[in-house]
Amino acid sequence: MNIIVTSLKGGVGKSTSSIYLSAAAVELGYDPVTLIDADPQASSAEWLEVWPLPGVTVVEAPSERTAIRAMGRVEGMGIVDTPPGNERITQAVVALADAVVIPTRAGGVEYSRVLATLDLIPAGIPRGIVICAARLGTNDLEAAIVWWKEQKVEIWGVIPERVGIAAGPEARLSRDGLEGYGAVLHQALRGWR
Repeated sequence: MNIIVTSLKGGVGKSTSSIYLSAAAVELGYDPVTLIDADPQASSAEWLEVWPLPGVTVVEAPSERTAIRAMGRVEGMGIVDTPPGNERITQAVVALADAVVIPTRAGGVEYSRVLATLDLIPAGIPRGIVICAARLGTNDLEAAIVWWKEQKVEIWGVIPERVGIAAGPEARLSRDGLEGYGAVLHQALRGWR
């Protein structure tokens, strides 16, 4: 199974989501788990060099060709971290996806880029958004949830702002993050089956 983590907008939590989903897959008993870092910035790969996750192998594949090849070699669970703004890689990998996770933030500027990302996903592939770095209990978050529901886009998770790897390789994964992304992984698996 290949789960693609993608958004055409940068800075929304793709690498954070990819790492947490990989760790959650290991906790759920998936073996092996491969994190394919298709982003030339290699944030996921860099993080995993400093804080290796037992049971997760990272493969750097920063082009359309290398990402597709890496996905074809996945045994078990594959999580693909895509680059922002690269429609070509995004279209290539989502065409092979079993499920697509789209990280976003609460707020108006995010909506158009998520809608553009959704347009790249072929019909029939399960997809859901994850609202990352959410300030729980705020009007912005509540308005975003209402807006996505009106658009009939599934929300697979709301991840509080305290969860992240924003500090880069100096930060470890949190229990809240593992639980939140474990729930997201369950949604992706539910859609796939």
